[in-house]
Amino acid sequence: MESSNYSYDSVLIRAQSNHECIPIALLMLADPDIEAIQRYKTYCRWWTAEITNHVVGVCGVLQRTAQEWEIMNIAVEDSYEGQGIGSKLLDEVLQQLKQYKAKVVTVATGNSSLGALAFYQKHGFRIVRIEHDHFTTHYEQPIIENGIICRDQIILQKSWGDSNSLSYQYPYSKEPYLAMVVSVRIAQIRDSGALIRMKQKLDEQTTFMLLEPGERNLNEAEQRDMIRYALRSANSNIFLAEHEGQIIGYLEAIGGKVARNRHSVYIVVGVLQEYANRGIGRRLFQTMIHWAQDRHLHRLELNVQGNNERALHLYRSLGFRIEGIQKNALVVEHRYVDLIQMGLLL
Repeated sequence: MESSNYSYDSVLIRAQSNHECIPIALLMLADPDIEAIQRYKTYCRWWTAEITNHVVGVCGVLQRTAQEWEIMNIAVEDSYEGQGIGSKLLDEVLQQLKQYKAKVVTVATGNSSLGALAFYQKHGFRIVRIEHDHFTTHYEQPIIENGIICRDQIILQKSWGDSNSLSYQYPYSKEPYLAMVVSVRIAQIRDSGALIRMKQKLDEQTTFMLLEPGERNLNEAEQRDMIRYALRSANSNIFLAEHEGQIIGYLEAIGGKVARNRHSVYIVVGVLQEYANRGIGRRLFQTMIHWAQDRHLHRLELNVQGNNERALHLYRSLGFRIEGIQKNALVVEHRYVDLIQMGLLL
């Protein structure tokens, strides 16, 4: 179909029903990672731009929380680009999201996608974060656009209503996400028993925690004291990820206890394996970072095993940098493992 055979007013924008197929070839114009597309497309709500029943544009959005959404993919057929169809599609999607009581919409693109950067900013999006080396780290083949190597991921957001500041709490992720049913909150005294049981289960599931199964001898009274201390502290806190009343992840932010290191926070984090790779660890970190910034804390630090590649990628994407390596610091399953020290200055 040639683009000259239609008028702008004849472009129909409509929401797709669950049983309708989304054209993968069209999605790959915006995202060449077919595996990522297969992961997120089921979780998205989709809108299409159609001309005489022919799909020429598509937009998929993923609900993160009750008021936060993310554009995962928006694409227009090459022969219809530059004719306002993408703008008409995005305007309709944003209008629908406002009716869904959305307050913040997030989208991510590459540093080399000059047209996309201009497109989103013309529609009221603002750049809120840059994840350096995202594309060179996560894509095997180099991406080149406009004669520029695509290295960094640019995250933009648009906000409405009484939201006076853009959100940093739920950054871009292509992984299947449980944000609609997972809450992140501060631990309370009543959580002591459930938190200990979750930690013990985690010790059995993974070798990436410091303690081996059976070594965690913290009792419920001691855990209560830790939570009580964190609730009263100006530079410590414990954050919980909860799904259907079950604690599935935690992050402990342990502040320095003397004058010379009170600006610094040491982090311990864990997520149950059945909920791994769904963005929950990232949500815990983003919530913690927001809290740390509000408290005017300056330094975050953590240790990670050298063979924990998934965690290393997450921490790097959040801005942590490697500060040192302790060679053969741990013995895990009869093998020496390096311990990597990482830090982030706020």
